[in-house]
Amino acid sequence: MRGSENTRTAILDAAENLFAAASFDIVSMRDVAAKARVPLGLINYHFESKEKLFEAIIARRSDELNARRREAFARLKSKPDLRQVIDVFLRPHLELMLEGGAGWRSYGRLLAQTGQQQRWARLITKHFKETQDLVIGAIEQADPRLTKEAVARGYTHMVSVMFGMFAVNDLLAVISRRAHSSRDLERAYDYALPFLVGAFEGLAAACAQETGRKEASRA
Repeated sequence: MRGSENTRTAILDAAENLFAAASFDIVSMRDVAAKARVPLGLINYHFESKEKLFEAIIARRSDELNARRREAFARLKSKPDLRQVIDVFLRPHLELMLEGGAGWRSYGRLLAQTGQQQRWARLITKHFKETQDLVIGAIEQADPRLTKEAVARGYTHMVSVMFGMFAVNDLLAVISRRAHSSRDLERAYDYALPFLVGAFEGLAAACAQETGRKEASRA
């Protein structure tokens, strides 16, 4: 049993690294077998198909990330503000990226590649729906001015920022002419958090204005 678990882990680690470095379509099962140093038949035995292997990769770390987020949300006071809600959503991912080893860096790149592709939207939602619902509900409570549409749209924008931050690509270095690097995740987080808080506050103000205009037109 232990040997089987080790083999499965080796396959997941190899596939995660390869998919993150290239893409799902480019990497073959033979590539994964070579990277994991296992016979191709073992991959088919454990995962049956490349699609099921990919889902297992997403599920493995999503379980750990979701658990950390649930713990963080449980520590929140009864009525947190927007900054606290956004922080407990993003910080567990940051901590795992910083402390969890190279695999989490690969996972961050993998989510950035696939998280907003139509073909994987249902898969990503399936494995993150629980904490997605937690944060959406908490944002609605934190600022009642926000409409449900504004919260949903704001959440999708926040996820895009999260994917971009944890992809750790070289865009910032190019834009800043190497003055700054996206590899400094703690520094990136220090800027992303107030950016996102301000974005939701701006949405809330816009919602309040729209509500005021509608009420005035009915008067």
